[in-house]
Amino acid sequence: MAPSSITTSLATEEDAPRLAYVMTVAFAATDTSYPLVWGSAAEGTHEKVAQIGLFSPVQKEGRVTIKAVDANEKLVGFATWGLPKDEVPTKKEKEGLPPIPGVRVDLWEEKGNWATDPVERDVDPSKDMNLMFCFVDPEYHRRGIGSLLLQWGTKKADELNAKIWLSSTPQAVSAYEKNGWKVIETHDVMLENYGGEGVYRRAWMLREPATGP
Repeated sequence: MAPSSITTSLATEEDAPRLAYVMTVAFAATDTSYPLVWGSAAEGTHEKVAQIGLFSPVQKEGRVTIKAVDANEKLVGFATWGLPKDEVPTKKEKEGLPPIPGVRVDLWEEKGNWATDPVERDVDPSKDMNLMFCFVDPEYHRRGIGSLLLQWGTKKADELNAKIWLSSTPQAVSAYEKNGWKVIETHDVMLENYGGEGVYRRAWMLREPATGP
């Protein structure tokens, strides 16, 4: 359980730099692919890309970002949720990522793009939710903050009788399982193909609403 000094609320536009920072330090501290993708890029590249590409603006139609702050109002974690859409937009062909100096875009794309088929197969955007991001500052790990952030979305999903889908990094699968998600499918990225070692296993996961289908 998160300490009572940790509270959650809607993130604001002023939070964008801190959101990008927390995402960056969380990835760098726990993700085996991070040094392969970002290790040769200039310092601050990931934060800049995250702020411009993901948090400009912070809140968008059909998407909500919830932040967790400590007693000093320091942002220590966040979760971004995709909500059911009243009008499903026309599908557009996905463009590849542009080259970024020092960044292994090919590995980045394999990590992210593999879930395109499961999304198209499984997700009903008019009824379902998805968890896009959930990160906690490593200095605040193991304090229940991630679970606190997940509670906002699971409560919302139960109110809407909505499924929640997500694509998990290897290190986060067990945390999601503890909070009600099940692995539906996995995808192995062979890091040796990118100068690393081992297997980076992504997981496509589902949480059913507590009220049932």
